[in-house]
Amino acid sequence: MSPTSTLPTVTRASSEVLAEAAKGTDSTFQLLYFPLHGRGELVRNLLAYSGAHWEELAVDWPVQKPKTPFQVAPVVYEHTASGSVLELAESNAIERYLSRKYNLLGSNIWEENLVNQYYHNAEGLIQAFALRVVGAAPEARIDEANRFYAEVLSKFVSIHEDHLKQNGDNGHYVGNSTTLADLKVVQTLDRILLLVPKGGVPVPISKELTPSLWKVKEAVERNASYASWKKSQRSQDLNANTKARFQF
Repeated sequence: MSPTSTLPTVTRASSEVLAEAAKGTDSTFQLLYFPLHGRGELVRNLLAYSGAHWEELAVDWPVQKPKTPFQVAPVVYEHTASGSVLELAESNAIERYLSRKYNLLGSNIWEENLVNQYYHNAEGLIQAFALRVVGAAPEARIDEANRFYAEVLSKFVSIHEDHLKQNGDNGHYVGNSTTLADLKVVQTLDRILLLVPKGGVPVPISKELTPSLWKVKEAVERNASYASWKKSQRSQDLNANTKARFQF
């Protein structure tokens, strides 16, 4: 069956009623986002890692756009066991909501702060990559990528390898289990590894060059539902679409 482009009818109720509806972890989700990675990538990864039941809505953006909260995507629609339909927009808000629902923000308030700091540092890396490499003219990308690897990525790697060793070099940024920080960093590294300029040098990220970061990647990829998602045809299509969209 082809995915529908019809947006669900959202439940309108008090915050107390909606908060009660949001407590369960047996919801199903519909994601509205374009057929590439972008701001929908980590949302998809979180849904997959958490083992949630989810699907993607077909995109008919001119029709759907005015019906979304801010006329931007992604938007997630949560169908709760109680019958409520919850709507949440903005990737950062969605990511934190899903992380809280599925216990990916650490075990206490301080660990949540640590998760947030690593998340935002990784966000800075992907923003720099987007600006300096993805945004460069195709003929300048090899030089820009080499400078990015030497000036930005190398510093990130050095600092993060040290932080991971301080946490016991156990494949996690915080504590002994996967958090949003791990998933964010893996998503960031995966995107840099995917978007390599044609004819450029390999990205200096590997099990040999960045052993502690690679342990984080391996720990995330051991999750069965996440691994299944990454091997799916849909995920492979998103890789291809993203490379084509940005001419890599």
